Amino acid sequence: MGSTGILGGTFNPFHNGHLRHALEVREALGLDRVVILPCADPPHKDDKGLLGFALRVALARAAIAGVQGLELDTVEETLPHPSYTWQTLTELRKRHPRETFFFMMGAESFAALDKWHRGFELPQLACLVIVPREDSDIELFHQSIRKFWPGPHPSSQEDPRHHKEVVELDGGGTCIYLQTPRLDISSTVIRQKWKDGKSLAGLVPQAELSVMLSHADTISSCWI
Repeated sequence: MGSTGILGGTFNPFHNGHLRHALEVREALGLDRVVILPCADPPHKDDKGLLGFALRVALARAAIAGVQGLELDTVEETLPHPSYTWQTLTELRKRHPRETFFFMMGAESFAALDKWHRGFELPQLACLVIVPREDSDIELFHQSIRKFWPGPHPSSQEDPRHHKEVVELDGGGTCIYLQTPRLDISSTVIRQKWKDGKSLAGLVPQAELSVMLSHADTISSCWI
């Protein structure tokens, strides 16, 4: 029995911001590992400008190679499309019934949980770890809790030393608001720099950059 964090995303491409995010959450919560989980078929994004799944997986795999505590899982490749988080978490729980999962998401995504496929069932499948982009996101987190779970909560525990708040939801499930250091890097900026022929040093791991350069024609034809 162990504890596993899940960082999902399109990763178009994976970058150092993702890498640090995974490590910060793992260390802050004392998780055994964090699984990097590329989305095979994003339900809310079209294919324009999106690298193929196999290439995005190859880039993420190169990025985390040798980094202790990080693993990569391609489970969504084998599941029906489009790729829904509820479906993926359900499958992971079937495969690893003794594991405790912690699913990472941003405060804005959490605030839009009613737009997710079976979004309100996610806390039954994994503890939701809400990581903000700004300090003010704590109020957005509280607003979302009150909106989606208006009943009384069994407990809410703040830990100001670790910038963490744990909320046990009415009806079961847990949400953790966790403020961690972050690198302000986006895949959008990386794609633009690639198109402009600018350096990506410091934005993506060197091993990943080597893979990108070996697929330069494919990437450039996609990121037009």
